[in-house]
Amino acid sequence: MKGTRIEEYIKEAKRIEEDSLYSSKSHYNAASGWKRVHYWTGIPNCIIAAMAGFSAFDGSNILAGTLAVLAASITASITFLNPEAKSSSHKNAASEYHSLRNRARIFVNITSQRVTDDDDLNGIFNALATQRENLNTVSPQIPERAFLKAREGIESGEATHKE
Repeated sequence: MKGTRIEEYIKEAKRIEEDSLYSSKSHYNAASGWKRVHYWTGIPNCIIAAMAGFSAFDGSNILAGTLAVLAASITASITFLNPEAKSSSHKNAASEYHSLRNRARIFVNITSQRVTDDDDLNGIFNALATQRENLNTVSPQIPERAFLKAREGIESGEATHKE
């Protein structure tokens, strides 16, 4: 097997590893953001709904009605935004990209050095490339702020392994 051919596989696998790192961290950030939205809307909504109920029993009909409308509005927003599902979707995508990153790293550091058959090397690499293409197709869109936070963290060394 020619050395330059292996070098091309390694070069492209390193791109997959880097892309997967940025995608994984970005999706983890997005998941965290949507989880915060879930809590910051859900918890106050529960409190407001309880206050509306107490106000109704207390005879404060105007306050009870106002709080009930507010709680209904927040509930409608939560239903429309569905932050829990978005958080879960981003977390799942992050995990899949993290797995791909690990597989690409192992390919670069171990597999590419041990496989001697061109067809085997090509098949293993194609599986990595296919997984990346599939993830890019099915993963939710990453919010810009989540990507920028990921890039900042990566550039500051958050994702660097100690050897």
